[in-house]
Amino acid sequence: GMKTSQWALRGLPLVLMAMIGLALWMNGNRREQAPPVPAVCGDLVKGCALPGEGRFRVGVDQAIKPLKPFQLWVDAPGAASAEASFTMEDMDMGFNIYRLRADREGVFRITATLPVCVSGQRKWIMTLTIDGQRWNVPFVTEL
Repeated sequence: GMKTSQWALRGLPLVLMAMIGLALWMNGNRREQAPPVPAVCGDLVKGCALPGEGRFRVGVDQAIKPLKPFQLWVDAPGAASAEASFTMEDMDMGFNIYRLRADREGVFRITATLPVCVSGQRKWIMTLTIDGQRWNVPFVTEL
């Protein structure tokens, strides 16, 4: 009776620490995975297949312009999660990771808005993460 419950309570912090340690270790290891696969997309409005097994597609609902909301979609059948982040080369654009939500058809969607870059640069890189696998999709915003 009493002895087991006392042991369980005393053992709990150790178990929790081990789990947190494992989670952090796995997270750290996941970041050191293969670099993102470059994906060239000539026209995001038309949509493009991502290199790899070829079943993932990405696109937007309209030409991407700074400060104008656009919808990003990722058609990734069977995927559990999809995230997108937008960066510029050599520039820290702050924290902008979007978690996409799957609609009824299983297409992941998010509405995103890009800031205006003070330097006037318009070249961006969208990094897509689908179930832990990453792609870099370069694009240029329209004026």
